[in-house]
Amino acid sequence: MIYKILLLLIFVLGLNANQNVFADAKYYSDNTRELFYLPKVSAEGGADIVFYKNGSPQSNSALLGIDSASEISLSYSSYYQNVFSTSIISYYGMIDERSGFGISISYLYNPQIPNTEDLDIGNDGHPIYDPTKIKYSSESIIYFHAGYGYKFIINKRINAGIGISLNATRHKLPFNVFKGYGIGIDAGSILEFSKIGLRVALICDNLTTQYTKWSNEYSEYAYPHLRFGIGWMREIPYIAGRLMAVYKSLDILSNEGANTTNMPQLFGADTQYSATEQNLNIPQDIPKTASLFKEPLLYFLSGNIGVEYMIKDVFSIRFGHNVINNLTFGCGLAVFKKRLIFDFAYLSHELAPTYQICVTYKY
Repeated sequence: MIYKILLLLIFVLGLNANQNVFADAKYYSDNTRELFYLPKVSAEGGADIVFYKNGSPQSNSALLGIDSASEISLSYSSYYQNVFSTSIISYYGMIDERSGFGISISYLYNPQIPNTEDLDIGNDGHPIYDPTKIKYSSESIIYFHAGYGYKFIINKRINAGIGISLNATRHKLPFNVFKGYGIGIDAGSILEFSKIGLRVALICDNLTTQYTKWSNEYSEYAYPHLRFGIGWMREIPYIAGRLMAVYKSLDILSNEGANTTNMPQLFGADTQYSATEQNLNIPQDIPKTASLFKEPLLYFLSGNIGVEYMIKDVFSIRFGHNVINNLTFGCGLAVFKKRLIFDFAYLSHELAPTYQICVTYKY
């Protein structure tokens, strides 16, 4: 089974290498992927890549062969006062004692996008508002994700796992201007020290680069993202429950969480003033970002963190923090012999708070 995975990976690497010769590199072409978290992980600041396995695009496929359980989840998230929403159906199950698979379909829907091209222009050169001449359309993204994980037993106290997953996307822009079709490969690894309840992980999104074709004239690819994770979980009888703490680093390969601005392109070819000189409240043209090599302490402190306290595998309380949504929190409740689970997450954001809900059936 392992050699088949390696052959598939080599084939896709070669395929994408040929395609990327004719594609443009884009740092942020895969940013929408960050919206496809299930609520349990969102409530923990998106930090858990070491314990919670699922079939979503943001999961660590190496976990699919570690734990012996199967479940199906359906979630819904509303963003920025219902401006747009995402839905995810996720499933994972075991193949045998050492391997498992996960699969999910995610959908982003952004409705009521206006087109004002048909508005009349007044004497002052500005469009005249006329609701009868405004047309509306929607934007949507379909994200398919399938992963496989395999477990290695090193000894009685140490286990390891590796995983690989395939991503396929379809992105439809408003008014059917363009449709983009993408494909890419992710990989993950996990090392478990079962005696002390510690796990460490390393995941790579877009291992082969995420290639997207928009038309015969234009294609693009997204860079890989490499992240490190660590987590600890232990049953504590004194508090009648289980405590878990997780951490996920920023992207090791790039300045995650910061943007750069092409000032001449934004303000005109003859304008060379910086954002600071123009007193504009936009990202700086020379961003100060946390770098692993220049400022290692600041880099690690800027990562995502999360904690969970679960009482008798029935009720959970979760908190987290990340550079995108700041503070996050949520809860979970298991009923019907712990087979049916309801999860809720609340994400604070400077634009508007966001909530997520999920129902999971475990068997």
